[in-house]
Amino acid sequence: MELRKRPRPRRVDPDFVSSPPASLLLPPPRKRARRQAAPPAAPAPAPAPARPSPAARRRPTCARVIIQSPVAGLQPSVCCPCEAPLRACRLPRASFLARRRPPFDWYEADMWTEVAKYLFGAELVRLSSTCRWFRRLLADEFIWRHAFLRDLSLLPAAADRYPPRPLHRSWRLLYAAAFNGAHSYWFRRSSRHIGAYRIGGFLLESPYMLLTAKLAVPQWLPPQEDGPQIAIEMTGACVLPNARPGIWITDFHLVRCPNCTLNKCAGVLQVLDARHCELFLEQGFWNGTWEYEDLGDHYNDEETPTAACAIFNASTRAHESISCVLHSKSWVRRCDDPQPKAHCRPYAVALNSNLLSNSNQGLVSRFQAMRDTTGNGQIVSIRITQQIY
Repeated sequence: MELRKRPRPRRVDPDFVSSPPASLLLPPPRKRARRQAAPPAAPAPAPAPARPSPAARRRPTCARVIIQSPVAGLQPSVCCPCEAPLRACRLPRASFLARRRPPFDWYEADMWTEVAKYLFGAELVRLSSTCRWFRRLLADEFIWRHAFLRDLSLLPAAADRYPPRPLHRSWRLLYAAAFNGAHSYWFRRSSRHIGAYRIGGFLLESPYMLLTAKLAVPQWLPPQEDGPQIAIEMTGACVLPNARPGIWITDFHLVRCPNCTLNKCAGVLQVLDARHCELFLEQGFWNGTWEYEDLGDHYNDEETPTAACAIFNASTRAHESISCVLHSKSWVRRCDDPQPKAHCRPYAVALNSNLLSNSNQGLVSRFQAMRDTTGNGQIVSIRITQQIY
């Protein structure tokens, strides 16, 4: 690389030159700038944003969140919690709406207790078999008590009428014994049984029970010291003083005549069967220790168009129920309808059947009772059997 000497400026003697030449007064020439690259072209202006359509200005969609149900067979609930900011949701500007709601809880005891009030016994059993949580919840006696009284039409309509609590049984066992399809003729004389259906239940608050073979209360009854047989033969009614208080269940049965053979007799008996709700849980009933005993028979020698019987609670609070049952025109069937009709009230129950054949010679009514022989001899079951002869 060659090194070039920088030219020295020309010296001028100030004695010979009064003023410097014009070339010396000008500034030295500047160096020529290097050629630079051309600047990049400016970008084209962006087009104006298009106006969004009305469909695009809608509320932003939310993610679907599925809450699974703990019960098999129930459809899951779908909720959409909004994850967009509050401004995008177009919600009112209120402080209390900004707080998020607590998540829905499937395992809410109060909610499922209310739902269980509308389920039958078989549905409650299936629901309790889903998981342990439902098993513990449905083991509550309150749920089974409500189901037991509901299916017997005994739910209290007033605050002063509540069914008594069972003596030594749970409501779940009482429900199983009352609604498993069993009846008293399953265990005794089942070969003569034709059919049965459930009438309902009634309350017995006092140990006094009134039985009648007609839809009328006699004006006079013999003294109780004479026994029920004399009262039944004379008036067709009697008062039993030693019945077990509590809830009683009534059924209607059709039975073949026990005095004739099945091949020759076509007669059918109607039976009004009333039993205490704890009868099927007693050991004395299962082993055959407790048997029905005859209280008496009432014979009506005149031709009768109907066969009727009734059981009343002989307490002062049963007057309204007794009057409703004795007012038979409000619930009995027409004269040309032979189907039996039962009427159940909270403190009384009655049964009526129209007899189409006018050639009958009368009606016989038989009263039977079953006593608790292992205890204090309380009456736990009543049967009123009526036969045409």
